[in-house]
Amino acid sequence: MDQLAEIEFNVDEQYENEKGVFKVISIHREEMVIRWESGEEILTTIDLQRRIAARREREKIEQSTAGKSSSKPASTAKKTVFSGFAPTDFKKSASGTTWRSRNQLGTAVAQKIDTTRFKFNSWAFGAKPEMHVQDIKHHGRAATDYQARFFVRVDPQALYYGFQVARPDNKEGGSTDWNAFTAWLSQEENEQILRTIAVKDNLTLCNLRSPSSGTLLASDDGWRTDGNGGKPDIETLRAYLNDTSETGPFDLQLAATMGKSDAVAAGLDIAAGIAQLFTRLLPLYQAAVIY
Repeated sequence: MDQLAEIEFNVDEQYENEKGVFKVISIHREEMVIRWESGEEILTTIDLQRRIAARREREKIEQSTAGKSSSKPASTAKKTVFSGFAPTDFKKSASGTTWRSRNQLGTAVAQKIDTTRFKFNSWAFGAKPEMHVQDIKHHGRAATDYQARFFVRVDPQALYYGFQVARPDNKEGGSTDWNAFTAWLSQEENEQILRTIAVKDNLTLCNLRSPSSGTLLASDDGWRTDGNGGKPDIETLRAYLNDTSETGPFDLQLAATMGKSDAVAAGLDIAAGIAQLFTRLLPLYQAAVIY
């Protein structure tokens, strides 16, 4: 590990990341409040800022070395591997972006998922700023929209990644993945597994086909429609699914969210973080794609 990864942050001292020079305002355990010269403040983790500093130094060294030793024309030195999100990646379309390609974020994530059960690969999703990660054997076995998958998606404000599985409406027939997943979820111990992961990783759950229905947050004893304490609104996810119309579509998304600035600042390290969550969510994926 780089020595810079062990940098010690001190209150009232200045440091620099990709957004510019910042001052450490306060430190509490593994987190700290930092303020840029613009006056913007955020709460961030010490570990993240250490990794950013180490990556910035590595990139400076690599650029310096490449400038001295490379004699190749500029056209042959084009970067083809994922090195992190760019601010311009965060928009409503995929136009002009490269992160969705298989030799970019897809490979960086798929190779880091800790499993011997599946062989994962990635697929860009249409013209949307979205990428899916699935087992090669399972991909294409059914309509793409209703296959269980891991996903990575951006919009102008944030990065979203997690697990997704969908139920078509009754006119389009059933979904093997959906049926297998909901059968798994009907077991109390599996509901607990899902909820424990959601609490640990601060995941939100929603029906993408019905944005007006809002999001659910997991707690130790159920699901809430907001972040307040008190008795949960819904005791089990299975009950929530049963309360929705069986004739309409349901696109279940269990997702982690990261703000644009944090996602950009994380650089290449974002791939490892995404893969770690996908690894923890493997029980859900395996339940849905049994074949």
